[in-house]
Amino acid sequence: MRWYLEYGLEGHEKRQRRRLFALNLIAFFAVQTSLTYAAFYLVYDLDLWPGALGATFNAVMFGALPFLYRKSEFFGFFIGAILSCASFLFLTYLMGIGSGIHLLMFVAPAAVLVIFGPQRWGLLLSSIVASTLGVGCAVLLIKEPALSAANDPTLQTGLMLVSATSALWLVLIPGYVGFFRAERAEDALEAEHARSEALLYNLLPTEIAARLKDAPDQTIADSLDHTAILFADIVDFTPRSARMTPEELVSFLNRIFSTFDELAAKHGLEKIKTIGDAYMVAAGLPQPVDRPVHRVAEMAFDMLDALRGLSDEIGEQIEIRIGVHSGPVVAGVIGHQKLFYDVWGDTVNTASRMESHGAAGRIQVTAAAREALKGDYNFEPRGPVEIKGIGRLETWWLTQKT
Repeated sequence: MRWYLEYGLEGHEKRQRRRLFALNLIAFFAVQTSLTYAAFYLVYDLDLWPGALGATFNAVMFGALPFLYRKSEFFGFFIGAILSCASFLFLTYLMGIGSGIHLLMFVAPAAVLVIFGPQRWGLLLSSIVASTLGVGCAVLLIKEPALSAANDPTLQTGLMLVSATSALWLVLIPGYVGFFRAERAEDALEAEHARSEALLYNLLPTEIAARLKDAPDQTIADSLDHTAILFADIVDFTPRSARMTPEELVSFLNRIFSTFDELAAKHGLEKIKTIGDAYMVAAGLPQPVDRPVHRVAEMAFDMLDALRGLSDEIGEQIEIRIGVHSGPVVAGVIGHQKLFYDVWGDTVNTASRMESHGAAGRIQVTAAAREALKGDYNFEPRGPVEIKGIGRLETWWLTQKT
């Protein structure tokens, strides 16, 4: 039985395997039903041998369906959907309309729908027409059984019960397989949708992802006047990475940046991106927030504390440079294949230079950032710094809260 049900499934993609398995399952139960009829006829009265012979022919025909279908899809359809209706019509002629054998013709369209799918509407329509014509002919043309031995009220009642039950089960089996397959497909689709949603919300801020879903063709570009940008970069990362295996390197960066991600969530900041060993985070976008510079300043101190703790844990010093600047930016989504939320403007460039011209373990801020933090934090003047592309800037080291 297992060999029969799994016959011909190898080498096919998942959807086709499900359809072939459904065909094998329906054929298997059709064989059992036909053999049951044949045995019943012979046990009840040997004069019913023509009916037993016809039922046995059906069993052979249905049993061969998986093999015929693998050779020719159309030939398998013709045998299973068209010829079977003719055979049931002939058996109804032998046993009479009261036997209910004509009801089994309704199994063909259900089986075709499950095996071939709704897109093969031509085959489905053909099976519906064949079964409808067969049942119509049986009801209109056949009354009394051709076999005199079948003209027994008890036999007719028993056959009607068996036929109705068999038709019910043979329709329910394809229906169950079809609905089960549909529900599995829906579950897989929902799971894939959930994964896509999670990926989208991981790639983009929540508000931006929602806007993108509502208007996927709309360009997302916002001008934000009050933001704070923080850049951080791991000191001496290049020589450190040369001593690590690829797995160790990725694990090292993942641990640090995952910690930074948690800190960004804690302070209500938006992680923008990582570039190699550099980490960029912003406050005040995609929606304005209160005290954006204070938020990034608090995160900067937490980042230094976190790396001190990690350094003590691994017995090796890890330091970062941090630069902070505040001001207006333009933020938006770029790309179609790999969506990316990014920010642009002089504020971003200046914050990046604050980091690159900074010092290990220190937080360098501009005059704009200092002005926003003044009164809440202490500063150590650094003096003018010559920055390529920007010029001389007065900068300070952010030291501690007042």
